[in-house]
Amino acid sequence: MKSNKKLCIFGFFDGRINKASQKGFENSIKILEDVFNKNLNKPYSFGWVNATCHEYFSNTFNVNSEQIPTIAVYIPSKDIFTNLVGSYDIENINAFIEKVIQGKVSFNKINKENIKLPAIKCEEIKEYTEDLEDDEVLKELLEEQRLKREEEERERKRQETNKEIKEKKKKKSEL
Repeated sequence: MKSNKKLCIFGFFDGRINKASQKGFENSIKILEDVFNKNLNKPYSFGWVNATCHEYFSNTFNVNSEQIPTIAVYIPSKDIFTNLVGSYDIENINAFIEKVIQGKVSFNKINKENIKLPAIKCEEIKEYTEDLEDDEVLKELLEEQRLKREEEERERKRQETNKEIKEKKKKKSEL
């Protein structure tokens, strides 16, 4: 934050250790590097954050785990920031940065004191996963849904049968 740069551009990524997250992380970094290389001589600082580990920092910029990967642009001289809207791709990010520079986005005020990246050992954070198949409540809900679908199917067949019977009676009466 002690940069003389006009814009600080933060990438917020999924840094979990599982295979899907690693592939997404590598792709997210590559996109940010491409944006950085395109803007190499501009007064921008670039950085990235493991948003799944540094939730406090991410929340400070109104980023939650459902939104990553994404970026936020912080303007230190004005203590304001804004978040990327739309897809996380090179074209959209570059267009977003242009809109920020032109003032064509809405900004949020931020207290510089809240911008802290605490020293956390992300590798020590264990990912919490729950085997939902073993969850009794989920089993009950799934069983209720199955029974409801079966009942709806029986009702549909009953209505079709009734309709066929009525049509047969109508044809007999017309003869």
